[in-house]
Amino acid sequence: MLGRVTRFAMNPNILSKFGNFLNPGKMSALDKAMRFGPDIAFGGLAAMQTPGDLGDKAIAFGATAGGGLLGGLGSAGAVRHFGKNMNPEALQAAMGAADMAGSIGGDFLAMPIGDAITRGKDSLMGGEGLTAWERMGAEQQAQYAEQLKQQLLAQYGIIPGTREQYAVDPTTGYGVA
Repeated sequence: MLGRVTRFAMNPNILSKFGNFLNPGKMSALDKAMRFGPDIAFGGLAAMQTPGDLGDKAIAFGATAGGGLLGGLGSAGAVRHFGKNMNPEALQAAMGAADMAGSIGGDFLAMPIGDAITRGKDSLMGGEGLTAWERMGAEQQAQYAEQLKQQLLAQYGIIPGTREQYAVDPTTGYGVA
C-alpha cells in the first residue's frame, strides 16, 4: 500500500491529473456564474464583515472563496468521476448539487485554516496571536470592564462630583430623607 502511495505522490503528472479532476469541463458563462459566483460572493461578504485591517479581510476572502471553490470543484469532480455511466443531463444536475454541497463543506473546512493564518499574521505583527474577531471581543470586554468599574465607583460615591454625593448629609454621614 505504501509503495502505491509513494508511486502516486512521485508521479510527475500528478498535478495535471489533479487539475483534470477539478476541471469542470465545458461550461457556458451563465453556468460558470451560477457555480462559482456564490463562492466568490460569500468570500466578499466574509471580507466586508470581518473587522481588522486589509490583511485580515483578504485572508477571510481567500479562505471563504477558496474553500468554497475547491470544495465545490472537488465534489463535482468526484461525481463526474464516479458517474461516467449516467445520463449527461442527470450527470450535470448531480454535479451541480454536489458542487453546492461541496462549496458549503469546503467553506466550513477552510475557516479554521483562515483563522490559523490570521493568528499567525497577528503574531508576526507583534500581537497576541488573535483573529480579528477575538481582538474585537477583547477590546469590547476591556471597555465593558472599565464602564462597570466607573459605574460601581460612582454608585458608592468614591468618585467625587457625582450626584450620589448630594444624597448624603455631610454633617451626619447618613442619607438625606
